[in-house]
This record gives sequence, C-alpha cells and structure tokens, in this order.
Amino acid sequence: MNVTRRAAPRTATVASGGTQAPPTEALQDGITYKGYRVEPASYCVSTGAWSPRVVVSLWTEDRSSPRTPLYATNAARWPTRDEADRCALDVARAWIDAAVERQRD
Repeated sequence: MNVTRRAAPRTATVASGGTQAPPTEALQDGITYKGYRVEPASYCVSTGAWSPRVVVSLWTEDRSSPRTPLYATNAARWPTRDEADRCALDVARAWIDAAVERQRD
C-alpha cells in the first residue's frame, strides 16, 4: 500500500477544551497545540488496520527540541489512517495538557 503526504508543511492551531479535532487535511501536515508541534505518524499494522502514533516537540526559537513519539495506551486499531491520526491527536493533547499542568506546579 502506497501512502503519500504533502511536502509543504501547514499548521493549524487547536484550542483546548471541548473542541473537535481539525479537518483531516490539517492533521496530515501537523498542528500546533499550546506551543507544541504535533505531527501525526500513525502506521499500518496489518491490512486495513492502523495504530495511532504522533510525534510531539516543543517549539523553541531555534527549533531544536527533542521529538517525542507517543502511542495510544490501548490496543485499539482503526480502519483508516485518518481515524488513527485523530486518536493520536487526542493522546498528544492529553500528554501536552499534563506537561503544561506540571510546569504550573
């Protein structure tokens, strides 16, 4: 199965709270959430099944922060990459929210 992604990065910002995930087109290119760069990277685990994965990095002036891969904590598989990416975005948002909360303490 061939999967291609656009080379030109585009950024969407996701607000916290009960907002819905951005359109799939924005997810493919990555988003910015609370100062973190979130790039979907879900992968095919078998024919027709996708596992959620996302790569998170903190945006700095020199953009040299470590990239942290995050995976869904359950064994859920999704029939499409888009659905897996949306799940991965939820995982990233929870991880970032917890990191921001720890910084406040």
